[in-house]
Amino acid sequence: MVQDNEEEFEEEVVESAPQVHDYSERYVLIWEPDDDRRRVTLEAISDLLIGASVKAVRTEEEALESLNSGEFDTFVVDFYTDGVSSSDFIKAVNNTPDAILVALSMASFSLEETNRSKQEPLRRLFDVDKASQKPLENPEA
Repeated sequence: MVQDNEEEFEEEVVESAPQVHDYSERYVLIWEPDDDRRRVTLEAISDLLIGASVKAVRTEEEALESLNSGEFDTFVVDFYTDGVSSSDFIKAVNNTPDAILVALSMASFSLEETNRSKQEPLRRLFDVDKASQKPLENPEA
């Protein structure tokens, strides 16, 4: 009886453990006008996406320049920031083949994002196959 409970517990721990992925082929650009949010978001996403190249910019002009450089494949924006959803940058990303757009609320980024239960759903937003634009089913560790 005790052994059965221990085995069940071990299985639950293994299933709930976050998976480690290699994001070394991912190039992420964050556009966030607010200095504090930009810094915290850059730290959080850099910590979540092991191996990814992550850069953050303040202005739409910088974001457009970075998009046009062809260096980035994933773009992170805060759709709650005034004007972002209708910006030229969003239109350009939407017209860029194979670009991945991740829209979220950066206001929620804080030290609580170090909580594993909040990190895993956030990390999964980036688990998209670049070629097919579909969620990864069994990402390689």
